[in-house]
Amino acid sequence: MKKMFVLFLSLVMILAVSGCNSSDGEDDKTITIAMVAGAESAAIKQLVPQFEEETGIKVEWNEFDYNTLYERIYNDLRNKTGTYDVIFADDPWMPMFAGGGFLTPLDELDYKPEDDFAEKSRQVSMWPAPEGPRLPEEDKDAKPRYYGVPQVGNVQLFFYRKDILKEAPETWGDLDKAIQEHKGETKYGFVHRGARGNPIATNFNAFLWSHGGDFFDEKWNVTLDSPESIEALERYVAFKENAPKGIANYDADSIGRVMSKGDALGSIVWPAWGETIENPDKSEVAGKIGYSLVPKAEGKEHAPMIGNWIFGIPKESESKESALKFIKWASSKEIQKEMTKLGGIPTRSSVLTDEELLKEYPYLEAVNEGLENAKWRPRTPLYSQVEEIYGTYLNQALSGDLTPEQAMKKAADKIRALMKKNGY
Repeated sequence: MKKMFVLFLSLVMILAVSGCNSSDGEDDKTITIAMVAGAESAAIKQLVPQFEEETGIKVEWNEFDYNTLYERIYNDLRNKTGTYDVIFADDPWMPMFAGGGFLTPLDELDYKPEDDFAEKSRQVSMWPAPEGPRLPEEDKDAKPRYYGVPQVGNVQLFFYRKDILKEAPETWGDLDKAIQEHKGETKYGFVHRGARGNPIATNFNAFLWSHGGDFFDEKWNVTLDSPESIEALERYVAFKENAPKGIANYDADSIGRVMSKGDALGSIVWPAWGETIENPDKSEVAGKIGYSLVPKAEGKEHAPMIGNWIFGIPKESESKESALKFIKWASSKEIQKEMTKLGGIPTRSSVLTDEELLKEYPYLEAVNEGLENAKWRPRTPLYSQVEEIYGTYLNQALSGDLTPEQAMKKAADKIRALMKKNGY
């Protein structure tokens, strides 16, 4: 009896050891993911059970609002606590996260994003930035490396009433002319996203860049008070004449609601609203909205702002291989296609140009074109502070408290002081 018990105990130990040593040692783990709450993550969230079933890896899903997500991730990275195995980062956070040495370079895991991902989407996943000025303390010879995989292909689009306009306005002058010619056919002409800080800064960037203006030159000299930048704000404010009252408090959702009711001739809108616009149960103008590049100033280039969301793996993660399995799965062509059907915005060119998807989601063509022409926000960890200054003065100009010239000069002076203080 005693021998049988010993044999039984030995067998149990063997089975336990063999179970622990199966596969790569990580497949039986739970990975913890930090995601933004909202349209950017809603589609992929619905597909997570499929990943768990296919791989046996459990996913602990942590969802936060935009500002809280940044704080949670940054505090975890800085304190090296290793709470998260996968993070979801807005692209302007990459200079802080990757530039701060907090993320795992993906080549260390023998992974490089495929060329099928839109080029601009791949570029905002790299550090150092492949274009533009380097940070003062940065090695000028350092080669850009991938620190993330682009998952949500956000880029600003121009939504317009195609049942009223025969074609999309190519320039801001074309839009102004169209507004004058079709007065009374919609309640409003152009709708601004005018709320202070990030909302108006994000909205105005397309005006700034498409007029030839910019934040900095190649040596980090502030150029927001250039004639081109001031002209861009003058035009932006001028469109207020045909905008809703209270426009200085409008956010992205405010614009989406106005456009889905058919109350405006056109506006700059994030593509995730396309799914709502095309749904007759949610929109009063389904089938009547066109999607195009954001207009430009005469003689200049189109310059919509990119706003991609990127998967990254913290350096302190103890489950990097499992984390990478999730990222590869979520960003695969097959899953991005399924994600698109649930309202997501893909980053793969093959999905954005898929003929089957385009029939039901016509805005994808504009997303693809937008990504080809997009610009990204300045690649500096200071951008959030720059944006807060800039967005405050833009809001004051839209509200009529400052002239466009006063607003841009005040913003430029404050940003110069910030950059100088930080060694730029």
